[in-house]
Amino acid sequence: MKTLKFGYHMKLTFSGAVNNHRFSLKCIPHDTDMQRIEKMSVSVYPDHITSENTDSYGNITLFGYTNEFHNSFGFDVTGIARTGLSEYESSHEIHRVGLYRYQTPITRPGTSILEYYKQLKLSDLRDAKEKALHIMDGLNGSFKYGQGYTSMETTAEEAFAGGTGVCQDYAHIMLSLCRMDKIPCRYVTGMMMGEGRSHAWVEVWHDKKWLGFDPTNKKIVGDEYIKISNGRDYADCLVNQGIFTGNVTQNQEINVIVEEETDE
Repeated sequence: MKTLKFGYHMKLTFSGAVNNHRFSLKCIPHDTDMQRIEKMSVSVYPDHITSENTDSYGNITLFGYTNEFHNSFGFDVTGIARTGLSEYESSHEIHRVGLYRYQTPITRPGTSILEYYKQLKLSDLRDAKEKALHIMDGLNGSFKYGQGYTSMETTAEEAFAGGTGVCQDYAHIMLSLCRMDKIPCRYVTGMMMGEGRSHAWVEVWHDKKWLGFDPTNKKIVGDEYIKISNGRDYADCLVNQGIFTGNVTQNQEINVIVEEETDE
């Protein structure tokens, strides 16, 4: 178990003033079997949060609207996470697990992933956990980490065909491969010690439990990780989504700090 102090900062800077800004934010980690969140503080600027709700995937979502003209928008989330409380997250609603069994437009395989799937020979393995480990190990050796080769809109097939991508791409490719074998699995957005940005990984359903796999780092998810949200793919876990009035360009800055607290 670890006690992690975290800070998640996101800022959008606009080239001019905008208004009529409606937004939704999925930036708040919540308690699970694996983690407990304490002393959390959330600041949004301009400060116009109108409501807080939980979406159909169990993610905390903030909604807001401001009509004021502004040149920047962002949030800061800070707090303490007690992690490593369990090795898995229980699946309390078994009837909803099937939602994560099917491909999405982002994870749908093409020629490259289909050919790679055949090479994995997953039928020789016993269960979903063994298959997920095999997929993770193989993917880590077959796909290269690199920034600037993909974008937020890149699909699993496009990323895998290109051979290089970031954590989002690793997660989408692993989801695609697991779902080809009818294994329920979901995309996770969160934070990790030493990253400096948000991180993405995969949870696989096995024996009525959600088990975390990080294909980017070829690791089982443990007490170095703080989960924020989950969904079928990246689109269900968008940290910031909104619409505004203004003919401008925008620049996004994200800074994540996760440090272990130690007794002095």
